[in-house]
Amino acid sequence: MSLNWLRTKKYAELSGHTIDALNSKRRNGIWLEHIHWIKAPDGNIYYNWKKIEEWIEHGYK
Repeated sequence: MSLNWLRTKKYAELSGHTIDALNSKRRNGIWLEHIHWIKAPDGNIYYNWKKIEEWIEHGYK
């Protein structure tokens, strides 16, 4: 089982970001679909914490 992808509530809890901040970064294209976040077939949004940490440390590539 891969723990790279975390549901919104869990990622917010662990990262300290608010859910509104996560949604804003996703909606405004700051975090990219299929890299930083995905929408699963069940409609849930998942965040890739490893890729987000890379973005925090190094910015856009």
